[in-house]
Amino acid sequence: MTRNLLDSEDSSPHATVLHEAMLGWLTPLAVDLVISGGGRGEIGLMIVPDREVFVQNGMSLDEAGGVMICARALAALRERLTDWNAAERGASCRIGVALFLAEPPQLNEGEVTAKGDLNGRKIMERRADILDALYEGRAGVVRL
Repeated sequence: MTRNLLDSEDSSPHATVLHEAMLGWLTPLAVDLVISGGGRGEIGLMIVPDREVFVQNGMSLDEAGGVMICARALAALRERLTDWNAAERGASCRIGVALFLAEPPQLNEGEVTAKGDLNGRKIMERRADILDALYEGRAGVVRL
């Protein structure tokens, strides 16, 4: 079965490649990310920011509704994702929306596995309001 849009629980080779490629593309801003999109019509990213990099580069850690809202960080994210999308030919890799999560993933909430990997499905379930905000374009969301 072919999937056009991915979710972080998708363990297909394409999902894994996209996840790793996006992490590389978003370095040093991101330490990890969750890919969403199933049933939403476009691929979205919920990014775990490198808070130390933000502080070292004069970016604020201000947040609203669980989402980081630093204009400078969002501009850097928009620039990187615009470049990514310009280089991608297929819709299955184009990013439509993205945001930085204000709260790091929580081990005690099941958002991080015992191996230290993100549990994307759990993050999207626990943070359903933030996932909705991602696709509704609320404060702190980069829409491309």
